[in-house]
Amino acid sequence: MLTNSEDVGMISILKIATARLTSADYVTLKSAEARCLARGRSAMLVDLSAVRRVARSGLAALVEFQSEAPQGMAVGFFGARERVENDIARCALSSLLTLFKSRKDALVAPRFRARQLAGVKAVLLVAGSGSRMAPLSAHTPKPLLDFLGRPVLDHVMRHLSGFGIRDFILNPGHFAPQFHAYVRSSPLRSVQFLNEGQLRGDVWQADPLGSASTLRQLHQNHNAFDQDFLVFCGDAVTDIDVAALMEQHRASGADVTIAAQKVPPDQVYKYGIIDADRAGRVRRFVEKPSLQQAPSQLASCGIYVVSPRALSHVVPLPAQDIAQHLLPGLLAAGRHLQVYDAAFNWVDMGCPQDYFAGLSRGLRGLIPGVMPLGHLVRRHVWAADGANVSPRAVIVGPAFIGADAVVEAGAKLEGPVVVGAGARVCGRSLVRRSVISSQTRIGAGTWVDDMIVAPDWALDHRFSESHLQSLTPLEGVVSETVAEEILAAPLMDVPSRWGGTG
Repeated sequence: MLTNSEDVGMISILKIATARLTSADYVTLKSAEARCLARGRSAMLVDLSAVRRVARSGLAALVEFQSEAPQGMAVGFFGARERVENDIARCALSSLLTLFKSRKDALVAPRFRARQLAGVKAVLLVAGSGSRMAPLSAHTPKPLLDFLGRPVLDHVMRHLSGFGIRDFILNPGHFAPQFHAYVRSSPLRSVQFLNEGQLRGDVWQADPLGSASTLRQLHQNHNAFDQDFLVFCGDAVTDIDVAALMEQHRASGADVTIAAQKVPPDQVYKYGIIDADRAGRVRRFVEKPSLQQAPSQLASCGIYVVSPRALSHVVPLPAQDIAQHLLPGLLAAGRHLQVYDAAFNWVDMGCPQDYFAGLSRGLRGLIPGVMPLGHLVRRHVWAADGANVSPRAVIVGPAFIGADAVVEAGAKLEGPVVVGAGARVCGRSLVRRSVISSQTRIGAGTWVDDMIVAPDWALDHRFSESHLQSLTPLEGVVSETVAEEILAAPLMDVPSRWGGTG
């Protein structure tokens, strides 16, 4: 059997040239699969249009080839002639084959469409200080905050990787060294940094450029973009169909396509609000309007497909922003902006209130593709590696217990609850609808209700949207590290009540 192949993104399309398919052709298929894997492909489609007859042994070879595909590899077949299709249909094994009528049908199937974006670059915006997320962002940038066992940014990159995207560009500003330490290139992905700041001695000084200015510098100074590219915020979790987003963008011929969702009227002030016609063409873009000024409830999610030609409209001035400057500038120049408003989940991490709401949705399984890192230890209770949950602790899920965290006997948790890595919830304590930060000890007898707590502060997440609360520590909450040091220290001689030493 002779074969030739072509790649469409992460898909290798293999055409077999044989009149009669038999078991002897299995070896050739496996050799082609090995070449596919060596090129980093994650899917194979086999074109059967040249096959005139298929023996029973040949059909068995196809079934075995598909069933033994490596984990993560999608395999399908298309283009069978009517006679071959009838031969396959008469065999009981036919139900085990993923068979499509045509190449077009195969490529639009979800498993294969999601692998068509190889070569597309994704810019992940991570430079911001995350001031609205304070105090959670005081020492950790928002994109690296833990979200059910993984940083928020990790969820974003994993989702994009599922569509075959391997080329990522990040623009670290605040806490840039943390990004350098966490995000690395690997055989499966390439990571490049445009650092927005510099080291002065041993101290990193952030100097964010502005999101549009970042794109302009990447394009003009580094020749980063030779085709349409994606822009995502690194601090929002989503399950958006990126392949469908790109498909609509290319079909419309737009300079920029904006992913958008409808938000409640009382939330429009937090977002860029879009006024679009029935065809989805943007007429107006208003950044963070009041309810009276908002032309609609359609909010930009900070997810864009951008054509390189759009970047010529970025004004060469400091601190140019996509929403505030680039998009209005494109509209003023008569350029084409398009809305993508198909249904998708989007969890914006703007403030602690949003953060807790996102964790709650993730724990309840309401964000497709997002699962707590670890394993189920009870109904709706997940524990990461190294977590120690006493069988005598009372836990009403959903709850997530982070790596090396401890929930002692007699403790009670009422979900949604997240216990951070290395934290400890002592006996006779009660934690309800709360997040315990990493390395935090909840002392015996302490009650924590509707709070996000750390050793040095506590806040009520229900009222942490737009104003800073008093951040005094919660009584009974201390650093787990300090608590362990105190417990490990030897007792010192102290004066007895009689004036001697005890």
